[in-house]
Parts: sequence; structure tokens; C-alpha cells
Amino acid sequence: MSVRICELDSENYFRKIAAYYGSDENIFLLNPTWSGAQRSVAETLIGQFENASPDVRGKIFIASGGSGGKIRFVAHMQKSLEASAHALIRHLKIPAGTAFNCFSCLPPWHISGLMTYVRSRVSGGKLHIASATGFHNASSLENFRDFAGEFWTVSLVPTQLMRIFDLPGGVNWLRQFDFILLGGAAVPVGLIERAQAEKLNFGIGYGMTETASLVSLWRNGEGEEIAGTTLPHAKITLSEADSRIRIAADSLGETLDESGVLLPNPNGIFETNDEGCFNKSARLRVLGRADRYINSGGEKIDPKLVENALRDAGAKEVLVAGEPDAEWGQRVVALLVPPFPQDTICRLREKLPSWMLPKRLIPVPVLPIDSKGKVDCIALDRILSEKNS
Repeated sequence: MSVRICELDSENYFRKIAAYYGSDENIFLLNPTWSGAQRSVAETLIGQFENASPDVRGKIFIASGGSGGKIRFVAHMQKSLEASAHALIRHLKIPAGTAFNCFSCLPPWHISGLMTYVRSRVSGGKLHIASATGFHNASSLENFRDFAGEFWTVSLVPTQLMRIFDLPGGVNWLRQFDFILLGGAAVPVGLIERAQAEKLNFGIGYGMTETASLVSLWRNGEGEEIAGTTLPHAKITLSEADSRIRIAADSLGETLDESGVLLPNPNGIFETNDEGCFNKSARLRVLGRADRYINSGGEKIDPKLVENALRDAGAKEVLVAGEPDAEWGQRVVALLVPPFPQDTICRLREKLPSWMLPKRLIPVPVLPIDSKGKVDCIALDRILSEKNS
């Protein structure tokens, strides 16, 4: 039988990971916040795997795709996870023998949280496990450094960084980190500018569960365009048909299909659902998920452009999406957390063409974003249907 880890407490979760990491056991990292129905789906998949692949050993299965309503698992070996960790350490030019200490405030059942453990482990570093991940008050800014000479990093999703900036002492706390890694979702321009103004050493990474986190990284100071340098363990290309990002890397995992069989990556390449391009410096610019683009009357709309315009107009937390429209196929709508200016649409008309303007502004108490910083598609659909009824 496979090992299942499902501790709500991150410290206990990491302790169990450490107990089985590197063994010949198959380890499934389950999300303790799943509903009963989601847990049932996961257990069914695990059972299918145990029946179909009894000879597979030493895999670590990380759940992915739950925000789209369909749980799936990606299987990694210790080797693939550590290839990713070593690549980041090399790319940052950390001197040999320097401990890569990690402040962990992301869920350990996601790849972003798991990699804080792996990076600290391969470098002989420390892992400080935060008692809370929300950063809703100053007490969540825990002490983590023992002395000034240590090298410390933290991985954050944009919402976490935004909340830390709003806390008393938040900026000084962030300045203790030698490197801050942002990822999980698109980083608003205003947040980047704030981090730059505060002279933080930070970067924006691109990667996913299937690639054991990062395959490219943009660091502050590498130009205004957010375009990442490919990490040394990876090779990134674009498909000719639709410019989708294709990744070959030492850190690739395998997807567990519904029959319980692990699917290898064809020709050693994982084809993402993201569109991208390379700039003149051969850096990767991620244009966005192909399935997030809004097609309204034949016009292809990048929701990030509309979200940036809304922030420039005075809104703080926004999410732009497409909803079905009988005439145009889709129409643009925007979810906003109050307060926001009453004349928001009027302000947008100065920045956007008419076909990009949101047809509805929907006030919500909180955006439908999950703990990974991804859009929770189920929650989004629920909000849109409720507001239409």
C-alpha cells in the first residue's frame, strides 16, 4: 500500500515527508482541505494506481489541477525534485557550501511548498516552517534568522506579498531575505514596482507541478519586460502551431492517468497549456494560459491587460474572466474586492478599446483564488452563475 500524507498542520506534514523522502515507498501528498468528494476522487486514483502499477516504487505524487475541478497527480522521483533544486541554486550563483535556508509559508502538499524542503535539504540548509500562511497580522511575521551571515529565501504568491506590504514592519521583515521568489500567478505591475521601490532582491519564476517548480526565472534588474532566463537543467521551445511552451528538463514528472498508469512525456517533452514567446535576448516571456484568453466576437483578449488597467484605475484586487454570451461567444467581466472607484468603467475607457471593457463589475468579498495563487474555476463559475440569476 502507498503512504498517504494528509496533515493539516504544516510542521507535521513536513515531518512525515522527511520520514519517507528517499525511500522506496510511493508517497501521495494529499490536500487536507479537500472536500469529502475530492478526497474520494483522490483515493480512487490511488487505488487504480496500486492495481495497475504494483511494481512502481519510490515515487512522490503531488496533486495538481484541483482548481479546475479535476484532481490529478504528478509523480516525481527524488532525482527530478533535486535536479530542480540544484538548478535554482546554480542559477542564483550561490557559493558552494552555502546553506540555502528556506522560510516555508506555502502549503507542503503543493510543489511550491514541497520544494522549500527539497532546496534546504540538498544544500544542508534550514527550513523554518511558518505557523500561518495568510499574513493577516503582524504576528505572522516570524523571526527566522539566527545570525546575519546566513542566506535565506522565501517563496510567495503575489497576494501574500501584497498583504505583507500592508502590515506594520512588513517591509523590514522582507528585507531580511537574501532572495524572494514570486510565482504561482501573474504578478501585478504595481506590486513589482513596489518591490523595486523597496529595493528588495526578488525574482519571478515560471514553472509548474509537472516540472518540479521553476524552469525559468526573471530577476529584478534584468529589464522592464518580465522575461525569464531558462534554468540550466531545462530547455524551452515553442510549438509552431500555437506558440505553446514546451519543456524538456531533468525535473520532469509523469502524469497519473485515470486508469492508474503513469504517462511518460512524449520524446521527453512536456507541452504546457501556456502561450509564450522569446524576446531578442532569448528570454522567455509567458503570455498567459491559452484557456484564460477571452474570445469576444473574434477578438482575443488577454485578461491580464484588463486587470492592469483596472488597477491603474484605482481597483486593488481584481480578476478578469470571460463568461458565455449568446451574441459574441464570450463577454468580459471583472470581479473586484471593494472599495473601488464608482467611475471605474469611465476611467477604463481612456485606456482600453470598447471590446476589452468589462460588461459587468462584480463586487466580491474575496477573489476566487486558491492557496497556490491560481484561479479556482469552480468558485469562479459559482460567482458568475449567482450574479446572473
